[in-house]
Amino acid sequence: MFLATTSDQRFWKAEEKICFLGEWCTAYEKRHIWSKLDFEMTTHPWVDRARMYKDYRYLDEVYERSLSSLTAALNEAHSKNHSLRFWRTLVGPWLSFFIGDLYEKFILLKSVEESGLVTNTWIAPDGAGDIVPRDYLHCRKLATGDVWNHRLLSRLVKSMGTIPYEIKNIPNLHNLFDEEAFSYQADYIKSTAKKLLGWYSRRLPSCWNRVVIVSSYLNPWDLAKLQLSVGQIPWLLGPKVDVHESPVNWGLREKLKLTAGKNQFEVLLGKLLPTQFPTGYLESFAEILEKSLKAFPGNPKIILSTFGPANEGFKFWSASQAERGVKIIGSQYGGGYGMHRWSWLERHEFHIFDKYFSWGWKPEDQPKAIPLSSGKLAGIKKKIRVDPKGGILWLGLSRTRYSYMMMTVPRMPDYLKEQERFVAAISPEARRLLSMRCNPIDLGWNEVKRLADVFPSLKVYRGKKPMFFDLNRSRLCISTYNSTTYLETFAANYPTLLFWDPEQNELRSLAQPYFDDLRRSGIFHESPESAAAKVNEIYQDPLSWWMSPEVQEAKNKFCRQFAHTSEKWIGEWKGEILKASKA
Repeated sequence: MFLATTSDQRFWKAEEKICFLGEWCTAYEKRHIWSKLDFEMTTHPWVDRARMYKDYRYLDEVYERSLSSLTAALNEAHSKNHSLRFWRTLVGPWLSFFIGDLYEKFILLKSVEESGLVTNTWIAPDGAGDIVPRDYLHCRKLATGDVWNHRLLSRLVKSMGTIPYEIKNIPNLHNLFDEEAFSYQADYIKSTAKKLLGWYSRRLPSCWNRVVIVSSYLNPWDLAKLQLSVGQIPWLLGPKVDVHESPVNWGLREKLKLTAGKNQFEVLLGKLLPTQFPTGYLESFAEILEKSLKAFPGNPKIILSTFGPANEGFKFWSASQAERGVKIIGSQYGGGYGMHRWSWLERHEFHIFDKYFSWGWKPEDQPKAIPLSSGKLAGIKKKIRVDPKGGILWLGLSRTRYSYMMMTVPRMPDYLKEQERFVAAISPEARRLLSMRCNPIDLGWNEVKRLADVFPSLKVYRGKKPMFFDLNRSRLCISTYNSTTYLETFAANYPTLLFWDPEQNELRSLAQPYFDDLRRSGIFHESPESAAAKVNEIYQDPLSWWMSPEVQEAKNKFCRQFAHTSEKWIGEWKGEILKASKA
């Protein structure tokens, strides 16, 4: 059997039976080709969620050991003595993603190897399509495309040496990569406004920037009021530090040696990591550090921010300020926090911040967490209004076809099938009101076409309009994944139904009782059919159902824990910021 590791058909041997390594090989828009072939799909080891959680724990150990080794290696390469926390802030997001992505590819190849059924595969030659990422965001963009993933898989196959392969020279591999994957241009007005705010912020003297608030996800008016409350002149938009291409210094990369691996995967990780380590943390490090320190305020006492793994300038600057003793306070910006059974990102934020403002939850083992009212939700809920005569807004999840950050999320093939089951169970009367809102960018699953092929009359929207525009024309919101949007509708007291598979959206014990209450009240459903039955029951007047005492009690109890809001939130934040500044 021939192993295909990419959706690029030039690396398929169509005359033989094919073993596809993953769902990414069978792009929906190419189904007219691959559906006619004799093929098998490799069963993903992480279908076993217990195995996935066990692997997450193992990879977290590998990450910590690798980060410790990289700290020593990078300090030597740059002739510095930065702390583990410094390098965790800079390279941690990329390192975690790369380790998880490489391991997922490794266990899939091991599964194929152990089957003993594969007799050949075609890999790309060394250097073909090679791109070393500039930084974390560039890596994530590369990782959405077939070229980068096939190159990494080719290196793995060759390095493992246990799967027979042939090197296939294919021209123009670079042309298959779309640099603009999962991004789109901001409109002219917003872009101009940001430039003006940036110009204004850069001209504020450092003495007026003792409490620096960056990437707060607060609306500008609320941000200004918060800054004034702590005695600061409003500083509304942080600077953007660009990371440019830099020549790869392979000699310098010889210094990126990890501690000797304990097993085959760790040996492969040590071998392949230097080939993909972002230039921004090595070759361009000194340049970016200098630009970041010049761009941001020079002498802050407190820094407050949500965590932005793609904001390299802020990461360089805040990591440097932390080494000076500046207090770094993190604030929650989205959903899933305090709920997901596992989330590398949440753990990372608690590592790099001195204090952390949550939206109401506080784990017993995390003294850094400070439960406060959410400033973001307080601003958003003012924009959302239910229309009792409007439609039914159904919110869809979208993820890239390839690996994702290690956290509690469903497998996309299973998720998409659940959405089809949901629509099929909706009554014709309710379905006429139903409209699905997809991610603005198609990340490779082609959800719109999939649904149109099964339900031609279904209304589907993919675009840039703000979410509240659609909410304000709807009577009911249906959220299908454990993320931010339903926290926003809950905070706005907007009729909302939730459904997802609890086996693929595991909760931690702290959150389980609150979801049990939501389930008993009819808000949360564990199957698409149950959610559809509730829609059919209440669609004519969901507001009356939503305002019933049982539903309101369950929703309010949940909000106090995970989506807390208050008209006095600025006073709460002010008190904690001033307390931290005096510590």
